[in-house]
Amino acid sequence: MTRLLLFLLLATPAAVAGGHYGPQLADYLLQARFSTAQEARFESRAIVYRLERDRAISFAFSQPVEMFKLIVHPTVGAADRARAEGFVYGFRARLFDGDGERLAQHDIHFHAKSPDEVFASGTRWRFFRNRSELIAAQDSIEIASERRIARIELAALRSDRAVNGIDVRVYERRPILGQQAIANFRRLSKEEQQALAGANAFPPDMLTDGEMNSIALNQWRPVGPVGIAGSDYVLHVVYEGLRPAAEGEQGE
Repeated sequence: MTRLLLFLLLATPAAVAGGHYGPQLADYLLQARFSTAQEARFESRAIVYRLERDRAISFAFSQPVEMFKLIVHPTVGAADRARAEGFVYGFRARLFDGDGERLAQHDIHFHAKSPDEVFASGTRWRFFRNRSELIAAQDSIEIASERRIARIELAALRSDRAVNGIDVRVYERRPILGQQAIANFRRLSKEEQQALAGANAFPPDMLTDGEMNSIALNQWRPVGPVGIAGSDYVLHVVYEGLRPAAEGEQGE
């Protein structure tokens, strides 16, 4: 038996366009209409993998795990960038043990806000630099199993017609033993410590041993698919930037 832990990390606040954004909405959407990838201040990038309906992508973990995390988003065309009702999309996750026995199958569906609403609600912007597709709201889910998972297969399900594609990233917890966690945290650079402790109320040099241990044990690392790029799977690079006109505003 497996249990599904849904932690939806929507890239935008749960608000309805117009009434909740007030006078900023029109200005932000105007910026979104004429903004390009070159206008955003580049901050980070990540490799994502495009899910397909007729072929599953396989991901093998470095060692059997009890939990893994998926970060997903749908992409849409320019004609649907401001679609008020958003987009419904889904994918299927199959879990296997080390002997190839299927442990579970989960059909997962999300509702994503339009790219323009994402753009209007915060300062951060996710985009492709070499593709005309636009990225709608991003979601995250953690899936746990009572039996250890060695491999997963992911495939797209029938989704809203406006959805061009579904991209995914897969993460596993770093295999760190409890007694190693604090030592590993202290060996990190100040910048790495600050990045990991960003959600904590105190800076890294004021954390207790228990807080350092918890942060170090909850690190995630990306997992790549099995096979050959272009043959067994298709990858794209997603960039995250900061809208120049919004650098002085409160971000998401």
